[in-house]
Amino acid sequence: MISKIKNSIKFKTKDYYVLGITQTSNGQSLYKLLEIQLKQDELFVINRFCSEDFDEIIEKHLGKDCPIVLHIDGSNIVNKSIENKTGYRNELVFKGNLNDFYFYEYKQNSEVFASVSRRQHVHGLLEQIKGKGFFVVHLSIGPFVLANLFKFLKQDDTVSLSNLTLNIKNGQLVSFKNGSIDNKAYIINGDRFDAWELPLLASFFDYTFPMPSIEFNQDFLLESKTEYKFKKWFRVAGIFCLAFILGSLTISHFLMDSYTSKLSDKRTRHAITQNTLSEINALKQKKELKEKILMNNGMNNKSFITKYIADIGNSTLPGITLNAINIMPLTKKIKPEKKIDYTINTIILKGEVTNDNIFNEWVKKLEQLTWKEKISIDDYIQETKNVNVFTIKIII
Repeated sequence: MISKIKNSIKFKTKDYYVLGITQTSNGQSLYKLLEIQLKQDELFVINRFCSEDFDEIIEKHLGKDCPIVLHIDGSNIVNKSIENKTGYRNELVFKGNLNDFYFYEYKQNSEVFASVSRRQHVHGLLEQIKGKGFFVVHLSIGPFVLANLFKFLKQDDTVSLSNLTLNIKNGQLVSFKNGSIDNKAYIINGDRFDAWELPLLASFFDYTFPMPSIEFNQDFLLESKTEYKFKKWFRVAGIFCLAFILGSLTISHFLMDSYTSKLSDKRTRHAITQNTLSEINALKQKKELKEKILMNNGMNNKSFITKYIADIGNSTLPGITLNAINIMPLTKKIKPEKKIDYTINTIILKGEVTNDNIFNEWVKKLEQLTWKEKISIDDYIQETKNVNVFTIKIII
């Protein structure tokens, strides 16, 4: 299913839930859900649900091990088109405080198609989801997220949503109007989708393969993303540790009998073992000495190291592969009983990137890190036709 799309996305996991929340004109909410799965490098929509009961969607159909991509639309969203000029957002909210709103914008030529929602409304929905033990890793607002699907809707000149109809031509948004066309279905690469499913599918592509022409600052989701990653890593570590303990106990049981029967042979190697233990103890003493040196120099402080790694990891974009993060790199190889020399206040990033624009966008995000003093690109070399390797130095 959707086999032509599979090679354009670098998937971070195999299972996703895309949740759509639509506020109707009578004040009620409609909850829509797509369960998306990657099987053998192909994208499948394996389940579809729609309900007016939030608890039903959450308790019966959502799996807590999967991240949630959230889409919000309906009567609480204001959709407008405006000329792309300085201060256009002030015209969108008309004397309102810009800090009270979120702006999801699709920029096309000299025009901006914007969906505006109050932050209070968005945060209320996020807290409602978090209260059920789920984490939102991506958010889209309004109908203009459908720009992610324009190239797949070449046979359609109109796309109808719950309360809007978009007019498109040659992959471009021409206009939009209130009202919708009921029961219209859409074909994407041979697969049939109902109108309510399109924004959810578009939101998934907005998360996995974002368009440069769509702008939406989602820094407020960093905490939710970090909590989801921690939960996922903790679960994996727990399973690994349990398997390791059970495996160790099983192996120990069989080795016990084997060691008992071979005890006489082991005695002949006692002298060699004692010599080996002496060498190990000497190495341990050297290791402890170096750990004390690290502790005295603050290098073993996990708090700031974890923050640097988390901030850098959260800033990466699809298409960028980090191969190494070297915090305060050594100036020379460590030698026994010698002073450890390292480069103070320096982080070296090495990796690969497949797109110059994505690399430039990522560097801009790194520039926004509050704890950095200076960023320099030491190397940016084309390794293959589609891959560039880079080295970035961050002074902290």
